[in-house]
Amino acid sequence: MNWLAICEESALPVFGGIAAWVEGKAVAIFNLGEQGIFAMDNTDPATGVGVLSRGLICDLQGDIFVASPLHKQHYSLTNGQCMEDESLSVELYWIKCEQGKVLICTAIVGE
Repeated sequence: MNWLAICEESALPVFGGIAAWVEGKAVAIFNLGEQGIFAMDNTDPATGVGVLSRGLICDLQGDIFVASPLHKQHYSLTNGQCMEDESLSVELYWIKCEQGKVLICTAIVGE
């Protein structure tokens, strides 16, 4: 796996998201404090607009979701599936912190 340094861990807002450009693709990165960090495609599949990094983080039915700021669909940070529409999902990325740096894998989870 190829890992790229994105930013300093301290640059991630706790319980918030940022967008990062990773090999030509916008990726939303979320810092959930003790629960860890998560990464998914930043594009809302319902609209095609890159806004998921600005979504609200919530816990629903025992899973962690980000709600799109446009139409409020909820996308799971653990499997990428849309809660309201089974035909919609987003790609997830492997992400980790090492020595104070946020690293993202260029391979998509499941590939």
